[in-house]
Amino acid sequence: MARAALELRRLEVLVQAWRLLAPLEDPKAVAQVVVETLMASTRAVSALLFLYCPEEDALELVAASGLSAEKVGLRLPRGQGISWEVLEGGEVVYLPDVWQDPRVVFLLGREEKGAYLGVPLRDPLGRVVGVFSMDTVGGEGEVVPEDRFWAEALAEAAGVVLGRIHALEQAREEAKRYRALLDLSLSLEASRDPLAMAREALETLLRLTPYHGGALYLWESGVVRPAVYAGSVPEGFPELYTTHPIRFGQGLLGHPRLWEGPVYVEDYARFPGALEPYVAARLRSALLVPLRPEGRRYGILALGSFGQAIPYRKEDEALLRLVAKRLEDALERLFHFNYLKNVKEASLKALSRVLEYRDLETQGHTERVAELALRLAEALGFEDREGLRLGAYFHDLGKLALPDEVLKKPTTLSSAEWELVRTHPQVGYEILKTLPFFSTTALNVVLYHHERWDGSGYPFGLRREAIPLEARIFAVVDVYDALVSERPYKRAWTKEEALKELRAQAGRTLDPEVVAKFLEILTPR
Repeated sequence: MARAALELRRLEVLVQAWRLLAPLEDPKAVAQVVVETLMASTRAVSALLFLYCPEEDALELVAASGLSAEKVGLRLPRGQGISWEVLEGGEVVYLPDVWQDPRVVFLLGREEKGAYLGVPLRDPLGRVVGVFSMDTVGGEGEVVPEDRFWAEALAEAAGVVLGRIHALEQAREEAKRYRALLDLSLSLEASRDPLAMAREALETLLRLTPYHGGALYLWESGVVRPAVYAGSVPEGFPELYTTHPIRFGQGLLGHPRLWEGPVYVEDYARFPGALEPYVAARLRSALLVPLRPEGRRYGILALGSFGQAIPYRKEDEALLRLVAKRLEDALERLFHFNYLKNVKEASLKALSRVLEYRDLETQGHTERVAELALRLAEALGFEDREGLRLGAYFHDLGKLALPDEVLKKPTTLSSAEWELVRTHPQVGYEILKTLPFFSTTALNVVLYHHERWDGSGYPFGLRREAIPLEARIFAVVDVYDALVSERPYKRAWTKEEALKELRAQAGRTLDPEVVAKFLEILTPR
């Protein structure tokens, strides 16, 4: 019967403790309420709550009430204090008198008589994560049998509530991490600049880890140099890589093992290969991972701290690995993109030369008009300059369909032959319109570059603004280059003669505003 009564009393106390702590959402508030409640409900002189810190392998006093309240923040290394017995044994420890007990650490700094009661604090999975204790050292008080019920009930409720809060914080941190990684992935997908990609990756890592700064290091002529910085580094630190260059086999960045995978150093000064200038700059902890897109040694992604040591955490390494992998994937896509772009560019130039040779154009005509068109487009604020450039390269593609006896006829064309020539813009348009990388701008240049401001052009006889701006831009530079170039049937005009002719054609065959802007480019004041 007595046992049943005690169990009932324990349950009643547990319910009271749960009602008291359940509404709380801040770990510090839970800890403080626990110690203050124990003090108010018992004749204890001090109430203490220690939590285990795995990074330091120590017990940290996170909340206290009574005589030891000012000791919050104190850490007890492994084995120091009776609370370690409670933590490791997972059982309640009661000492009727702690005086001269070698296992006890007296927080007030002097040995005194008093009772001690320590209760293990467990998380929802039953793991001991801390110690909740009360004592009467240094004052008048006592520990009675019922105090154990109240202390255990508070510890049990606190363990559950703290576990719930911790799980919620972890979920929030995980959501924050996933959001940051998603944003990073989207940013890497859109970027075409390797250094901008690295900066974005480093900034993401610094938001999610405790490190102070980060950098991307690249190897250049056997020397490692920082290409990108993020976060904060001491003044003058970046210049060290110039005044004290690191070569392969030197220091941490030059360590051959670095290319095998992530490397962590808690205290750089103790690293066997530490370089004195970097030690003097207070470089402390570092976490590094190699970047090896397509299996080649590209660079090193590094996080570091200065002055303050950053304990190793598996989640930091896992995050660094993940971000490095995403950056590697993005770099691989960029390398492939640039390769294809270069192949396409080379193919375009080769085909443009074929067109020049077949049409008896002067060598380099296509590249010259493309360059001039881009300069003019920029001056006019025209946005799709890549489309304009493609259109310039292929503006006369349709002439490939013309027979040589027409295209290369040394005498005047007949009416039928001239009508055939006038079809080449439409032929070129039909050939190119199915290619996905040809924008509307490029196709408009091909189709409309022979239209004229006064409606005298072909193939549709469009007038004024009905002609797309990109075609009007190209028409001006095409006419100019044709005038200043030597052809089998004409001499090359001087620049002054060509500009005079453009002025004469402005408002007739050519857009006057486009001509005026072109003249500004070629005759700057």
